[in-house]
Amino acid sequence: MKRDLIYLPLIVAAITAAKVTAQTTPETPAEIRPQHIEAGFTKTVHILFPSPVTYIDIGSMDIIAGKADGAENVVRVKAAVRNFAAETNLTVITEDGGFFTFDVYYAENPAVSTLNLTVQEPQPESMKKPAAVGDPLPTAPASEGRVLLREVGREKPATIKRMLSDIYRQNRTDVKGIRTKKYGIEVEVLGIYVFNDVIYMHTCISNDTNISFEVDARRFIVADRKLAKRTAQQQTPLEILRVCNDPAVVRGHQRQRTVFALPKLTISDDKVLLLEIIEKNGARHQTVEIPAEELLEAKLREK
Repeated sequence: MKRDLIYLPLIVAAITAAKVTAQTTPETPAEIRPQHIEAGFTKTVHILFPSPVTYIDIGSMDIIAGKADGAENVVRVKAAVRNFAAETNLTVITEDGGFFTFDVYYAENPAVSTLNLTVQEPQPESMKKPAAVGDPLPTAPASEGRVLLREVGREKPATIKRMLSDIYRQNRTDVKGIRTKKYGIEVEVLGIYVFNDVIYMHTCISNDTNISFEVDARRFIVADRKLAKRTAQQQTPLEILRVCNDPAVVRGHQRQRTVFALPKLTISDDKVLLLEIIEKNGARHQTVEIPAEELLEAKLREK
């Protein structure tokens, strides 16, 4: 009996020490399992995140990834080379501290072209109810696909989006004679419009050849009229605010229209606005000169 009383404090001390050791021992790091996505060379995959994206990292140069123009929470992913064999990865961090990682594989036709990671807002307790057996799982709210757009001056992003869509849908030709054609590729400006200090440029690319025209880059540049065709000096790039129908490829004997939203712009008579379209892995680059007077004569769009 006395021996049991002697051992009891030792047992209690041992148990206490074990608890302290367990509390001070670091826990095993939690594994973040990457999602699998496919990237194609001629198709773009868009990923919608629940909050603005602040960081993007790609594992190799086999893929291209970046925020969509004007969108804060949309990342577009595309293969930079055809049929890349090795798996690569993509890491994205969002403004609210979210950390997302993806394993990226090549696919000529990605099975999923839009991945929605936006989180459903929690329901009040009074609205919650247990799901019956066989009921479908809750889906994302009607706001899925909601894109967090940057404000554009004093114009609302929703208004700009509607203007772009309306101009594209109406498909009018209000400007003539602003075009260029080389190597069987024609680029033409079909209309120039303005609303609330935003310029809308309606353009068209026509491919009269049998070889697809892949768009590597398109940009607007303000340049000196006399130097526009001879040098890159005295050129000022212009930010593209929004785009409606931004084709990556114009196939043989195909015609593709695009509407651009640009910031308020006026230029002097000795300057021109250049629309440059660069062909990927090719030499059929196109440059259209838009005179200063055409910008001043932009048609007013009604809301």
